Amino acid sequence: MKNLLLILLLVSSASLSLGQTTDSLKIKLSKEWNIKGYERFGVIDEPSAEQKNDKVSFKPDNSCSIRENGKNYSGTWSIDKTKTYIMCSLSGGIKRNYKIISVKNKEAIIEYQTPDLIRTKYHLEVK
Repeated sequence: MKNLLLILLLVSSASLSLGQTTDSLKIKLSKEWNIKGYERFGVIDEPSAEQKNDKVSFKPDNSCSIRENGKNYSGTWSIDKTKTYIMCSLSGGIKRNYKIISVKNKEAIIEYQTPDLIRTKYHLEVK
């Protein structure tokens, strides 16, 4: 009986911590990020002249804006249940899922895979 009570206590505390982790991740991502580099095939390139003002902004109200290659997009964002992807629904019916590689206070790395299976890691820093 003691073991059953201990197991129930552990399971309930684990499920509570999962919810906190999602909120914590959302708080960490809810910033305006400059794109400081694009990584393809293991090589990190600095933004070109056209890309030097590229940025990503995730807001606490789940709105987002992206400036990439000089083009602006806006829409909404959310984090999937596994806390692995940022799912964006952008203007013009564009949907993008970014894999969360790492998130720190002032730096993050997210990855996007094109329909052609080309992966790009976005190296981000807080503006």
